[in-house]
Amino acid sequence: MKYKICYLIMLALLFSCKKEKNQERSTLNTEPSKKQSAKVIFSRVLAIALEKEPNLRLFIRNEALKQFDMDNDVLFQMVKDEKITKNQTFYQIMSKYSESKTTLDSVINSLPTLTIMVPELPNFTPINWKTESEIPQVAISPENKNFRDIDLYNSKGEITKIAYGAIPNFPVVVVKENERVNVSINNIDKSPISSTLLRTSVESNPSNFLSKDNMSFSFSNEAFNGMEKSSLSKSSLSNANKLALTNENKISRVVNVNLTNQPNALDPSVIEAFNINLDWHRDYIYYGLNPNLGIDKGKFNNRMIEHIVSIRMKDGNYTRISDQAEDPTVSEQWVQPRPERGGYVTNWTDGYFDIRISILINAKNGAGTQLNKVISARGSDLYDIKYRTEGVPGRPGSTQLRFDGLTPKDYILNEPIVAWNLENYGAAWKFIVSEYDPSEEIITTFNESTKFATNFNYEIGFGEKVKVGYKFGITQETTSSSTYQYKTTRGSDELGEGILEFGSPIILRKEQYTYTGRNGTVIGYNYITNEVSCGAIYLAIEPRKI
Repeated sequence: MKYKICYLIMLALLFSCKKEKNQERSTLNTEPSKKQSAKVIFSRVLAIALEKEPNLRLFIRNEALKQFDMDNDVLFQMVKDEKITKNQTFYQIMSKYSESKTTLDSVINSLPTLTIMVPELPNFTPINWKTESEIPQVAISPENKNFRDIDLYNSKGEITKIAYGAIPNFPVVVVKENERVNVSINNIDKSPISSTLLRTSVESNPSNFLSKDNMSFSFSNEAFNGMEKSSLSKSSLSNANKLALTNENKISRVVNVNLTNQPNALDPSVIEAFNINLDWHRDYIYYGLNPNLGIDKGKFNNRMIEHIVSIRMKDGNYTRISDQAEDPTVSEQWVQPRPERGGYVTNWTDGYFDIRISILINAKNGAGTQLNKVISARGSDLYDIKYRTEGVPGRPGSTQLRFDGLTPKDYILNEPIVAWNLENYGAAWKFIVSEYDPSEEIITTFNESTKFATNFNYEIGFGEKVKVGYKFGITQETTSSSTYQYKTTRGSDELGEGILEFGSPIILRKEQYTYTGRNGTVIGYNYITNEVSCGAIYLAIEPRKI
C-alpha cells in the first residue's frame, strides 16, 4: 500500500524536445531551411483540414493509437491513400484545402518521412481526444536544438508561439520528420507502384514495412517496430509495480517479498538459493546443487535464462545522456493547473533515449559471443520528477508546480539473454552500455579473458554430463581469451562497462521496513538485490524460468 500511495502522488512532468537529425545552426540565423518551410506549408493546410473534416480528426487519432513505430506517430506516406470519407482519401482532402496542388506535391516529395504526432498533454492525449468537438492546432517541430519557441497554426492561418519548455493546455498535433524510419529511393524505377504493407519477413531486410511509389521504408532499429505488438508490451511492463528508490538503496534493486507474479518479482529459485545460504546462487539455480542436502552433482537446467530485468541511471547523469538534439529534455517551467492525480505530462514533440547494451561472453571453443540489446526508453521511464508546490494552498487556481530535480528509477525490461551453461560459457560476462546518438561510427576492439569450469563429467545415472562439485570443484579451471569488436558512434554517450561473474550473489540481503497505515503499524520485508554497476548506469541481471 505504501508504494501505491507513493505513485499516486508522483507526477512525471517530462517535456521533451527531440528534434529531427538536422545540422544545428546558430540562434542568430533565423532563416528556415527548405525542409522547415515545407513543414510550415503542410501544417497550414493540415490545420484547415482538421477543422473542416471531423472524419480526418478521428482517422488521425485512431492511427496514432496504433503506434506503428512505438510512438503516437502517423506516417503520411503510409496513410495518404487511405479513405477518410466514402469518396476522399487523406491526400485528396489535403489537396482540397491547399492553395496549390503542385506546391503540396512538392512538399510531400521533399519530406518522405513526414509524420503527424498526437502528443500526450495534461488535458489532451490520443486516448481522450474528443474528435467530434476538439480541433487541435498544428505545431511544427523545431529543426534543431537552438530554438526559443515553437510555432502553431490554426485553421485561419494565425500563429501561436509556445515558448521553449512551456506545455500547451489545449489540443495540439505536431508535424515533424520521423527519426525512427529510414527511407531508400529507387533511382532506377521512377514509375509509381501500389502501396504494399510487408506484414511478413519475406523481404531481404526484415525491417522493411512499406513500399510506396519509388520508396522503401524500414525501421532504423527493430526496437521501433510496433507493427505487430504483443499483448503485453514493454511499456505496460515498465509502468507496473515499480518500487520507489530510497536514499539508502540507491545502488541496489529493491523487491518487496510479497511480489510474486509481477514484472518486478524475483524468480522463486533465486529466493530458494538465497534462503539455503549458498555462496554461488547460480549453482543451485542451474544445476540444483545444495550442500545442505549433500547434493553435489546436477545436470544443467536449460529452462532458466539470464535476463536484463531492469536498468537504472545513476544520480546526476541526466545531462550526460540528454546532450543531443534527438534526446529527450525535461521542462523546468511552471505548470498550471496541476494534472489529474496519477496523470503526467510527457513529451510533445518527441523523445526517446536509445540505450545500447553489448554483452561479451567467452565461449568454450574460443570464439567470442557478442549479444547486442537495444532498449528504447522515454525520459519518464528512467526518471521521476521531483517538484515543489508554490502559491496559496487551498485557493483554487493559486498554486503552481515547480520543477525541483530528478530521481532515477527502475525501468523494468525482462529482456532475455541466454542460459548460463558454465561448461560452455565463461565464468564472467562483460557489459558495455551507451546511449546511442547517430553520428560517425567507430569500432573498438576488446580482448577479454575468462575462466572456464572443468568440473563436468558424464554420469550414467543422469544419462548426460553433470556438474560435479560446487563452484569450480577440485579440478583446475582453464582460462581462455576472445577478441570482440564493439561498434558505437562518436556522438554516443558511453555509460560505462561492468562485469558479472557466475559466482556473484543475486540477492544481497533481506531487510525489514515498517510504516503506519489505517490498520496501525505494518511490518514488511524487501529483498535487496545485486546489480552490475557500469559507472553511469546499473543493470539488474537475474535468471528467470522460461
